[in-house]
Amino acid sequence: VSKLLEEARKGLGGKPVAPHSASKPTVNLYNRGKPATATVTGNFRLTDAGADSDVRHIILDFGDQKFPVLEGQSIGIVAPGNDENGKPHVARLYSVASPRGGEKPNTNNLALTVKREDNGVCSNYLCDLPRGAKLEVTGPFGATFLMPDDPAANIIMICTGTGSAPFRGFTERRRRAMPDAPGRLLLFFGARRPEELPYFGPLQKVPEKLLGKYFCYSRVPDQPRVYVQDRIRSEMAQIAALLRDEKTHVYICGLKGMESGVDEAFADACRAASIDWSALKPKMRESGRYHVETY
Repeated sequence: VSKLLEEARKGLGGKPVAPHSASKPTVNLYNRGKPATATVTGNFRLTDAGADSDVRHIILDFGDQKFPVLEGQSIGIVAPGNDENGKPHVARLYSVASPRGGEKPNTNNLALTVKREDNGVCSNYLCDLPRGAKLEVTGPFGATFLMPDDPAANIIMICTGTGSAPFRGFTERRRRAMPDAPGRLLLFFGARRPEELPYFGPLQKVPEKLLGKYFCYSRVPDQPRVYVQDRIRSEMAQIAALLRDEKTHVYICGLKGMESGVDEAFADACRAASIDWSALKPKMRESGRYHVETY
């Protein structure tokens, strides 16, 4: 698991640091030798029935077992059976898509956002689980990709696909605990088409006062391809103003390789505002305000 997390954070360019105001996380409470047992209480398709991708919202209930998580943490799941070499399957990490306190307030459960991958042993196992099925879970994992517990914090969230999972948790946490927070929440969310964007319907209902939404589609017929870095550039002035603010945090989550395009877009926004991004980025990282997890 530590190797998986280390690989996911390579795009950070340095040692990850948690936000100073983040709550203290519980980590490694359960492992493969002593896993928690969860029950599936919901398994809903998020993407359109005609979409190429099958993305699921899966709710896991832990009953009487203690399983505390914070927004931004992950859990580990091992598909049953053995691989082609006769060894148990390796663990797969999934970001928690719900806030602390549960999918609904004061429930001992959590949600995952899972995309069915071709030949993906664990993703197919999870996507096919019916309600009432039981599975073994390890974790929680992750002590740095955490949400600041500061109502004044501005949070810029950039994601593709299932990288939206932790940001659903961030948004719901602020809605529940700090609905009148002065800090801004911005979401730059990339997908091929609207039909393939997880949580597209529910996101339409989130008020602009709580969350600024910028959708980026790269495969809409007869439309130019738009990626998250393009929308960041279209919001240059707003982004530069937020980056000047020492209460601003940046989170990037999604497909490995997206970091470079986002980094260049931030550099362009800063250059236009006479800000040195090459100096600001490491300063933000070292103060727990710049986070990357890509897979």
